[in-house]
Amino acid sequence: MTEKTAARRAVAALCALSLAALALPEAASAQPLRDNSYAIDLFQGPILAPLRVTGIAGAYAAYAEGIAGMVANAAAPALREPFSTSWLEADVAASISIPIELFENNDFDNSGDIDLDYSNFVYLTLGGQLQAGDVGVGVNAELQRYRLTDADGATTTVVIGKYHFLGGIRLLGDALVVGAGARAVTLGLGAEETNLTIAGVAPELGVLVRPDWASYRLGATFRWPVNGGRLLGAGVTRDERGVRHGGGLVLPNEVVLPWELEVGLAVQVGPRPLNPAWIDPRAQERELRQAIARRRAAREARRAAELRGIDDPEERAARARAFAQERAREDAADARELAAGPAVLKRERRARYWNWPREHLLITAELLVTGDVSSGVSLTRFLAQNQPGSASVVGTSGAHVSFSPRFGIETEPIPGRVHTRFGSYYEPNRRGHVGRQHFTFGADVRVLSTSLWGLIPETAFTLQASMDFAPRYDSVSAGIGIWH
Repeated sequence: MTEKTAARRAVAALCALSLAALALPEAASAQPLRDNSYAIDLFQGPILAPLRVTGIAGAYAAYAEGIAGMVANAAAPALREPFSTSWLEADVAASISIPIELFENNDFDNSGDIDLDYSNFVYLTLGGQLQAGDVGVGVNAELQRYRLTDADGATTTVVIGKYHFLGGIRLLGDALVVGAGARAVTLGLGAEETNLTIAGVAPELGVLVRPDWASYRLGATFRWPVNGGRLLGAGVTRDERGVRHGGGLVLPNEVVLPWELEVGLAVQVGPRPLNPAWIDPRAQERELRQAIARRRAAREARRAAELRGIDDPEERAARARAFAQERAREDAADARELAAGPAVLKRERRARYWNWPREHLLITAELLVTGDVSSGVSLTRFLAQNQPGSASVVGTSGAHVSFSPRFGIETEPIPGRVHTRFGSYYEPNRRGHVGRQHFTFGADVRVLSTSLWGLIPETAFTLQASMDFAPRYDSVSAGIGIWH
């Protein structure tokens, strides 16, 4: 054997040993689905969120405005938006998105292959919030429904619901907003002769730092893991070993939505303010009443001093009668000013917002950290466990903590008409392999202002769109929103 041949064999042996070493950790930690001793890792890689959040790649924890902010920061319900002009305000929002696959790229779970076919995908959000002074409460629901079809043509309908029940308070003026509440999850699986469901709930806590008139914000939220327990429902059986089955699948002991830590920064440049101080209408109206009272007291003090300086009783009495008539006219004027005051002040607050310049560049960045799941299997691999070549083995999803850096830019290239967003985020691979990079785009186009024949205040509506592109994945969604 020549030296050249020996060297080639040595290199081949080293390569084989290296590949074996790389395979050992996964093989050691992964066991086939022989019993129920595993958990479904309900991790979601691609961003499914309100269109504004998707447009800036999910980097929304530090901006956190509106009902959409509840999906990114638990403090969002108490955050006053710049156009907020009332002490008590209620808001509702709803949207439905039907993502459009442009190139038949449907590797939704980032498995590396386009294995199961995703179809009939619908994403629905519905939320509401109520703000009273420094406090706010909100509820937001996200529902996603899709159908998975395997190589044999068998279909499973998947319905996932995520819900946020939150309350928050503003502290130190506007500088600090703190919120807390609960995050709940539901999962429904429907297949032939089988319908399975789970539900679970866990707390979450959020904070937002936004000093008045500063050009930056800091935000963070921690969400505890949600353990939904076992899948329950019709069609569950046990074999002779006591292993639970449903729809021909070995069922897990639990379904887990892993814990999350979301930390972000937002910076805005340009003439438009990012953190204008919110004007409390009650405090402003109280200042008006106090100003009128001070003005009235000053008038009375001046009259009393003048009357004290008149020695002639008849002249003093005549002057007092003149003061009485003058006082009646002034009191009537004060009453009219007080009655009209709230409406006048509200118009001033609205004008204050609309007179700000529109030009701005908002830059957001954040890191989403997702916790591990012991003995985890992805939802897709759970459903495909009977398919030939399936990697449905325990420990193949969520064995380690995942990190997803995100970055977004938002601006208004045509002030008052067009709002655009761009972003990028890294989707980690929960199986321990290299993830994939996403690029997102979004836009709002102002199209119409109407009061619906006087049924609502004059409102400007927009057409909205968002796009998300990555290797083996693309999604385009559209909707209708309100222009602010």
